[in-house]
Amino acid sequence: MWVNPEDVLLAGALWITERANPYFILQKRKGHGDGGGGLAGLLVGTLDVVLDSSARVAPYRILYQTPDSLVYWIIAH
Repeated sequence: MWVNPEDVLLAGALWITERANPYFILQKRKGHGDGGGGLAGLLVGTLDVVLDSSARVAPYRILYQTPDSLVYWIIAH
């Protein structure tokens, strides 16, 4: 789903980078799609419920970064 761009300072906190180029990064949420989920899936799921119980976090996202900036922008979930 396309969203209004939001800035992100820590691009890898709970996310794994699947693909990247100088401008875009495709990231997958830790714990999603790992078969049984394991401990990482359990911890990430618990954090999602505790921190924001009203919204479900998408398992993938696309970030944009200009080469001269340290700030990433979420452009798609």
